[in-house]
Amino acid sequence: MNVLQDIFQLCHKRHVEREILRQRKTVITPALYKSFPYHIKVHCARSNPMILDALENAEISFMPIGHAPENDKGPQDFGGERFLKRQGTQDWRIKQWYTSWGIQIYTGIPSERDGAQWHDLEFTYKAICDAPEAVATCIEALLNTTATPLLTLTKSGGLRFSCRIQDYLHPNIDAAKFFIYKHKPTDENPSHRDIYLEVRGDKGYSRWDLRYQVLSGNLLNPPVITKEVLFAPINNLRAALHEPESSQQKFLKDVPKSNIATLPSLGSNNLDLAKETFLKHGFSYDRETDGFHYWTRNDVYVSLWEDYNIVWVRAATPNTEFPTHAVPITDIWEDTGISAPPVDTGLPVSKTLLAIREGHLSPLAIKRLPSKFQKQQTALKEYKNAKERSAQIQQILKRGTRILALTSSEVGILTNTEAETYLLNNRATCLNIASHSLAEAAEQRYQSKNAPVIAHWRTVTYRWEEVKDIPADVRMAEPFRHGNVCEDAERFRAFEEKGGNAPKSTCPQCPVWTACQERGYLSQPLTLQRVKAQVSSIKQLFLDPRRTHLAQQTLGGTNHPERTCIIDEFETSTPNLFLKCGFSKKVMEEWSVNWQGKTLGNFAAALINAIGTQSNPYSNPIRPVRAVVEAFRQHKDEIIQQMCYINVRGTVVPHKNVDPETGTELARYAIGFHSGATAYIPLDVNAEDKLKAMGLPFLPHSMVVGALRRFLSTNSVDSEIAPTEDIAIPMQMAEAIALGIFDIQTVEKINLLPTVCRHPDWTYWHQLERFFAHYTRDVDAPMWWDGEYLEFRMPPKLYPHVKRLLLISISLSEQQLHRVFPNEQMDVIRVEPTTWAPDNKVFQVRTSSESPHAILNYNLNSNVMELSKIGESYFIRIRTEIERDPSIKHAIVTNSTIIKKLADLAAKQNVCFVRKFKALHEIGEEIEAAQVLWIVGTPFFSQQLILGEAQTLFGNDEKPLNYKGEIWAGHYEDERIQGIHDQKVEGLLTQIVGHVGLNRNSGKTVMLLNNIELPDITDRPETLLFDWIDFEIAGGLHKLEETIRTRERFEAERDNLTAESRREEVERVLGCSSRQANRMLQKLRGVNNIPRVPFREQILFLLSSGREKTTSSLVAALDSSPQAVGNELKRLLDAGEIVRVRRGVYTLPKRQQVDS
Repeated sequence: MNVLQDIFQLCHKRHVEREILRQRKTVITPALYKSFPYHIKVHCARSNPMILDALENAEISFMPIGHAPENDKGPQDFGGERFLKRQGTQDWRIKQWYTSWGIQIYTGIPSERDGAQWHDLEFTYKAICDAPEAVATCIEALLNTTATPLLTLTKSGGLRFSCRIQDYLHPNIDAAKFFIYKHKPTDENPSHRDIYLEVRGDKGYSRWDLRYQVLSGNLLNPPVITKEVLFAPINNLRAALHEPESSQQKFLKDVPKSNIATLPSLGSNNLDLAKETFLKHGFSYDRETDGFHYWTRNDVYVSLWEDYNIVWVRAATPNTEFPTHAVPITDIWEDTGISAPPVDTGLPVSKTLLAIREGHLSPLAIKRLPSKFQKQQTALKEYKNAKERSAQIQQILKRGTRILALTSSEVGILTNTEAETYLLNNRATCLNIASHSLAEAAEQRYQSKNAPVIAHWRTVTYRWEEVKDIPADVRMAEPFRHGNVCEDAERFRAFEEKGGNAPKSTCPQCPVWTACQERGYLSQPLTLQRVKAQVSSIKQLFLDPRRTHLAQQTLGGTNHPERTCIIDEFETSTPNLFLKCGFSKKVMEEWSVNWQGKTLGNFAAALINAIGTQSNPYSNPIRPVRAVVEAFRQHKDEIIQQMCYINVRGTVVPHKNVDPETGTELARYAIGFHSGATAYIPLDVNAEDKLKAMGLPFLPHSMVVGALRRFLSTNSVDSEIAPTEDIAIPMQMAEAIALGIFDIQTVEKINLLPTVCRHPDWTYWHQLERFFAHYTRDVDAPMWWDGEYLEFRMPPKLYPHVKRLLLISISLSEQQLHRVFPNEQMDVIRVEPTTWAPDNKVFQVRTSSESPHAILNYNLNSNVMELSKIGESYFIRIRTEIERDPSIKHAIVTNSTIIKKLADLAAKQNVCFVRKFKALHEIGEEIEAAQVLWIVGTPFFSQQLILGEAQTLFGNDEKPLNYKGEIWAGHYEDERIQGIHDQKVEGLLTQIVGHVGLNRNSGKTVMLLNNIELPDITDRPETLLFDWIDFEIAGGLHKLEETIRTRERFEAERDNLTAESRREEVERVLGCSSRQANRMLQKLRGVNNIPRVPFREQILFLLSSGREKTTSSLVAALDSSPQAVGNELKRLLDAGEIVRVRRGVYTLPKRQQVDS
C-alpha cells in the first residue's frame, strides 16, 4: 500500500503539471537497406522511445497522433475496418509519421495475440481523489494478478492498467465501456456523470506519448489475464462506487460517442471536423449520395456537403436549429474547428493595394519576403535558332566515338529537326523509347519524313489487354486481327520469366504458330533486320545482358549493317540506365531443395542463413552476401552451370527395348521421373541414335554417364545399375520439356517450374560478382533486402554489337554519365537551347516563402492534406483568371493531392487538363493547345528514390554518403544527394515547360508558382520574376507584366538612393513614413550605430511630465503603428509600470510621478 501512496502522489503532481506537459516529435531517419526506407522512432512514454518495428513484432496495432493542443488526435480515417485488423507502420502515410508526436494503440481485436485481446482499464484522476482507498485496493489487487503488470501514469493524473484477456472482448457500448461512474446531475446538465473507470476493449484505443509514464511493466509485453481474475477486483470497486441514474437514460452530449471512431473519413479535413461536430451534437450518420452526407437526430434530417472549401448544411424539413436553405455550418455551431468563410466571397482588395494600383503609392510599401534568386547582371546569353542548332547537332553526330551523349536543358532537341532527318537518311538506326505510345508516335513521325523503311518492334504483350477477354477459339480463328502480335501472351511471358525460351518451347505448340512466323510476333526479327529505321520500346534493350537474345534479334549479328542505337531522353535517367538485378527468397529456396547436397544448394542455404535470419530489420545485407560469394568463389563454374540447369529427380526402372529390325538390345533400363514421364537409358551411343530415329524418349548417353557415374565402373551402361535407385539428372529446361517431364500448357503449370538462368554468361552469380567488383565498400552500396527479395543495382553492360550509342539527357551531368559507363569511350557534349518564339512569356515566383511544399499544410496529422494559406490564395486567383475570359485555354500541373480538390476546374470548358507532375505521358498534344500553363508547387520525390539513386551513383566513392536531411523540404547535407534531388526536380519541371513548345509556338504564357531556378528558363529575358503580392496588385495576368515593370523601376530607384537623397524622395520610393525614411537615411549616412531608443523608455519619458496621454497621442509621438504601441502599453500595464486611467488613456503610478 505504501507503494500505491507514492504512486498517488505522482498522480497529484501530474494533474497539477498537466498543462505544461510536452510531447516529443517522432524521429525519422533513412533505412538504407529495406524496401520501406524509413527508420521511425516514436516517443510513446516518458524515457521510452521505441522503434515501430518493435511494436509490430509485439503484434500491437497502432496509429500516429498529432501535436497538442491543436491536433492532439489520430487521423480522421482511423476507424471503420481498421478496428478489425492490425495496423502497422505502412498502413499510414509517411507524411503522417513525419508529423506525428506519439501513437494511439488499438485495443481489442487489432492488438490480439494468441486469442488474447488487448484491454485498457483507465482509472480517472477523479476516482483517485474521491475514493483513494477503494481505488488503491483495486489497483493493488490487479498488480498482484501477474508478475509483470503494465501500469501507466496518464497525462491527466489517472492510472491505466493494460493487459490482454484470453478469449474475451469487452463490448463497445456506453453502459459497458464506462464501467464505473457516479450520476451527479447539475442544473445545466441533468445527465452529468463523474467517470471513475473506463474499460476499453472492442473498437477502442488509448493514447501513448511523452506525457505518459510507464510505472511498471513493458509496453511490448502486457500480461495475459483471464476475465474472471481481472474482473473480480474491479467488480468489488464497482459495487462500492458505481451510482447510476434511477432511470435508464442514455448518455448525452458530455459523454464521448462510441460511433465517432467507427465512421470513416468523409474525404476532407473540413468534412471530418463537421462529422465530429454532428456526432458531438447527437446526430447519427445515415448515408452518402453524390457527395452529400445525410444525418438524422430524432425527426431532424440534415444534409452536409463541401464546396469551394466551405462546408454547407441544410435541413430537409423546417426546425428551430437548421434552416431549409443552405448555410455554412459555422453559422450554426461555433465549436466546429472550421474556419468561417469570408463575408465577401469575392477577392478582397485593401486600401494599400488600391493606392498602389492607382499609382498613388510605391509597390515597395508592402513588406515582401526575401527573394530566393534574381536575374544575373551579366551579358545576355545568345541562343541559336532551330536551324543553327540542327546544323551543330549534325556535326556532332559525325563523331566516331562509341558512346555520344548530348545534354540539354530543352526537350526534344532531336525530334522533328533536320538533324533527325539527317540520321534517318544517312544511318541505319534503332530508337529505344519509353513506351508503346511514344514508339507509335515516333513511327508516325518517321513516316511523315518519308524515311526509307521503318519497323516497330512490338513486345509480346502489345495490345494484349484489349484482346485477352475475347475467347481463345475466336481469336485463334482470325489471329492478330486486332493489332496484337501474340495470341497467348500470358503463357509466353510466364515461361520467359522462368528462364525458358518461349519461341523454342511454347510457341511450336500454339495453333497459330505458322501464322505468327508470317505476320505475328515471330515474324519481327527478320523484318527488323531488313529495315533502315527501327523503333523499340523494350526496356534497356542495349544495356541489359538479360535482353541479349532480343538485341540479337533486333540488331542482327556481324553480317548486318552497323546501327546507330539511340536511347530516348525519357529513358536517360539513373533508374532507367542502371541495371536492376536481384532474386527472390523463393528462388533461393528452390535452389536449396532442388540442388540439395550440391554446390548450388549449399550456396543457396548459405545465402538464406546470411540474410534471412538477421535480427535487426535495418541491418546491412551487403556484408553477409559478399562473404558468402567470396566463400563460394572457388566453386564458381559449378554454380554457374547449375543455375542454368534443372536438377530433375527420378528412379531407375527396368524397361527393356530391342531394335525390331535387327533384334539388337537398345536399352535395359529407363528413368521414371516423378512427374510420370519415362525416358530410356541407351546402352551406348549407337543405341542412342537408333532410339532417336524411332522417335522414342531417351536421355543422351553423355548425360546418363555423368548422372550415373557413381553406379558405373566404365562408361558403358550395363547391369551394374541397380533398379529402383533414386537419382537426379541435371538438364536444360528445353530438354526436360521435350521429354514431357514438365507440363507447360497453362500459366498455372508454368508457374510451378523452377527458375533457371537463360544466358550462361549472365547468371545470378555473374550479377553478384559484377556488383561486388564495382561497389567495393559495404556501406552505401545499392543493395536491399525486404525479407522476400534481394535487389541490387549496377552500371549497364553494353551489348557487344552496339558500335555507336547516342544518348540524349536533360538531367544527367557529364560526371554522372561517366559513372553510368565507367569503362567506355564516351563524348559528352552540351547542346544549347534555341530561341523562343515571339510573344511567349514565363512568370516565376522569386520569393523564398514558396518552398516545395508551402502550398500544402504538412503539419496536420491528417490523411487528407489541406491547402495552406498561400495555396488557397494561389487557387483563388487561378480560378478567377480562368473565369475572367472563357476564350483563353488554361492547363494546370500540380501535386496529385491538390488535383483531387480541382474537379470543378477540370470540368470547365476552357481548361485543357489538370494533371499531376509525373503524368507527362498523359499530356500529349493537349499541352500545346493551352495558352496559359499553371505549374503550381514542386514535384515531390520520395527519400527512397533519392537515396537509392545516390547509392547507385556514388556507392563506390571513397567518401561515404551523409544521409542527414529534411524529407519534405528536400534539403540534404551531402551535396551529392542534394544535387540528385535538385536535378530530378529541375529536370521534371524543365520537361513540363519544354512540352509547351516555347521555341516553336507563340502566344504562350507559363506561370511557375515555385522558386526552383531552372537553367535556360529562369534566366531568360522573356522570364519575369515576381512576388505573389505583385499578382495581387495587378489583379490578373493582363496587368502582371506592367506591375512587375513598375516594381522593378521602384527597386532600381531604391538601389540608387544615397546619403544625399531627400527624405521626401525616400518616402516616395519606399512608400514609408517619414520616421522610416529618416532611419533609412541615417543608415545610408553611416550613422546606423546610433542606438535605437526602446518604446518602453520613450513612453515612460512622455508620461513623466505627469500629464495623462491618449493612445493616439503616443502613436503620433512615437511615429509607429498602433499595434506596436498597443502591444508595448499592454506589456507595461501587466508589469505595473503604467496605469490605465480609462479606456485609451494612461499615466504613471502616483509614486513614480512624485519621484519624477
